[in-house]
Amino acid sequence: MLLKFQGFARCFIGSERAAASAVKISAGPSLPVPPAPASVPLPDNDDLLREILLRLPPLPSSLPRASLVCKHWRRLVSDPGFLRRFRDHHRTPPLLGYFFSGSGGPVFTPTLAPPNCIPPERFSLPEQPAGERLFVLGCRHGLALLINRRRLHATVWDPITNRKFTVAYPPEFTADNGAHCFRGAVLSSAGGDGYDDGHLRPFKVILISTHINDGHTSVFMCVYESLTGKWGNTISTIIPSYLFNLPNVLVGNAALCGFFLWPDGILELDLDRHTLGTIQTPTSSLPVDSSLFRVVRTQDRGLGLAILSRLSIQLWGRKADSDGGAAGWVLQKTVEVDKLLSLPPSMMANVPARILGYDEDNNAVHLATSTGAYAVQLESMQFTELFSVYSISGHPYTSFYTAGNSLCLKFKLHK
Repeated sequence: MLLKFQGFARCFIGSERAAASAVKISAGPSLPVPPAPASVPLPDNDDLLREILLRLPPLPSSLPRASLVCKHWRRLVSDPGFLRRFRDHHRTPPLLGYFFSGSGGPVFTPTLAPPNCIPPERFSLPEQPAGERLFVLGCRHGLALLINRRRLHATVWDPITNRKFTVAYPPEFTADNGAHCFRGAVLSSAGGDGYDDGHLRPFKVILISTHINDGHTSVFMCVYESLTGKWGNTISTIIPSYLFNLPNVLVGNAALCGFFLWPDGILELDLDRHTLGTIQTPTSSLPVDSSLFRVVRTQDRGLGLAILSRLSIQLWGRKADSDGGAAGWVLQKTVEVDKLLSLPPSMMANVPARILGYDEDNNAVHLATSTGAYAVQLESMQFTELFSVYSISGHPYTSFYTAGNSLCLKFKLHK
């Protein structure tokens, strides 16, 4: 691998010489073919070397492997300024795996194949005291939201740096020992990854409490902002007794949509206006089942829906009418899953596909089929197979594995 990388570097800086040689060769058969150029040493110019290293794939093994070339390269790829540029250059973080709540706390399942497969123990937390357990409520912007139901506190955790921040529940959510509070969301206020130079960026935590009464569900939400160090006022709404929990999706920069799914609606939390409302969904053959339905984002970062049947996915988008009136739903495309994945229809009929999750950073729906699990990018319709997650559900986790020199050395490269 290192030899190949060195060859790449030589090709990068020797491209002009190679191009000049090609021009001479193409001038005619009568001209002698020049001898092959001597090997060009690796560049001594740090600026040039950084430009080369920035273009490594944003995969977990890329920077650790580069750091093994020599101490000089290790210093370059572990520099906080370089890591910021690396994240900014690639912009979209890769899907690293899934987190779900195990009997002993958060459990990580990688979705990338070796050598980029992160060992589950790399993203683990110390065992909790007897009688305590951490539950995973969601992941976003490289952060995971955990709650401790016994201590009644929420923890924002950055698995890459293992930094944590814990805050007590708002007083209104501690009634009945917090029994009604077991849903939530997290996001970085600045977007992108949740860390900068090893420190957590400003973030927001959303906790949700529900109370069922007389066939209706009262939903209470409260938002914590790390910039102020305070919980905001609790907001609420009433919905029909919900049938399914639903993952939430960040639409635009200030709206979280999803949370619950009932026959004709989902919730919307407007973070700017600090309001909680409901959005009606298309009523035509809507499955009230979170394994067949997901809130997604459209290409313009608007609100969308993915509805899965046995052999197809309907992709809906919510748009305002031409007069600027109330937004409505439009069926944007229908994707034949069996044709896209080249699967025999009989196979799909015997074991219907289901939705494992949705990666909002890469705008990809994760499907489990009879032959494995796949990530389907909703704009390009390109798909990739997910490693070792066929029977796993939970919370997709995306981030750049750019943890610096010390963690590069701890990273285990699987062969």
